[in-house]
Amino acid sequence: MTPYFWPAMWEQRRICIAQTLYQHRAQKVLDVGCGEGNMLAFLVAPGPNDEHPVEQLYGIDIDADALAVARDRLLPDEADRRDLRVDPLSVRLFYGNATVPICGISPDAVVCSEVIEHISETEEVPALTRAILGSYRPHLAVFTTPNAEFNVNFPALAYGTPSAQLRHSDHKFEWTREQFGKWAAQAASTFGYTVELRGIGFSMRNATDDFKPSGGCSQMAVFVRKEPGGLDPTSSTASEEMPRLFAQFEYPVYLLPVLEGQDLLTFVQTAARSICDNQRVFQVAVLWDVLEVKQQFKRLQALHCWLEARACAFAQLSVTTASKDHAYQLI
Repeated sequence: MTPYFWPAMWEQRRICIAQTLYQHRAQKVLDVGCGEGNMLAFLVAPGPNDEHPVEQLYGIDIDADALAVARDRLLPDEADRRDLRVDPLSVRLFYGNATVPICGISPDAVVCSEVIEHISETEEVPALTRAILGSYRPHLAVFTTPNAEFNVNFPALAYGTPSAQLRHSDHKFEWTREQFGKWAAQAASTFGYTVELRGIGFSMRNATDDFKPSGGCSQMAVFVRKEPGGLDPTSSTASEEMPRLFAQFEYPVYLLPVLEGQDLLTFVQTAARSICDNQRVFQVAVLWDVLEVKQQFKRLQALHCWLEARACAFAQLSVTTASKDHAYQLI
């Protein structure tokens, strides 16, 4: 059987990027080279940290056709209008050269995933690095790019031979881990960031016996700014045409008044009964997954506090599971 990645490499990359964004509590995210909006669509789904939700998404690309696909993919649909979000989310897509900073936005995180290998290594990569780390100056910046050394496990690429090929016909170069590390260290030093290098996709299913461990199939650099400070407008390239707005929209959000007193108590009782087991025990985490509960409380911590203060009216802590699962048993 043919070797393959599981989960697929694209999914592993997006998961790693999203987890990094959530870890750093990013709420305004710019995806540079967003293409058809795959990463942005991944971030539209609410993250695990409800205290710091992503509220603004930006994307920029030089391909208008790809941006049209991204716009159509990201537009709120009937499900979004039915299942109203707890927190606001706006999306703005821009058409233009990503080496020129977008005027008027100040993202706290920038993602540049599988982009740099598609542009000139000597001219455009330095310009893009300067735009992201020198102009936007986000708290967090995440870059990913193929690890050339992993190509040894793709026989058709003939890695290490005079006839070696790159993974994609549009790739201008592919860096080894040493080359990527050198670029990242220099960029971090120049623009005042720390940087951590990581690998993504270390192994393949159905790999042959001659599989050669070579780091991750993709490599990721996570830059964290050392000092406070946002957008630096003085570092823009005035001679270049500024990116222009391609599309913008906002997702519908729940704005109705929340319940109080006995009405809220009855509501929570009903929701808890719908998800409890045959011992009448319900997990708070499962209760929180009920959209209407999120709409009422907005934050998981608020639900915990309410249960601790009011649960005696209809439930008690489940002694067997409360310590690890925050479970209650209906009275």
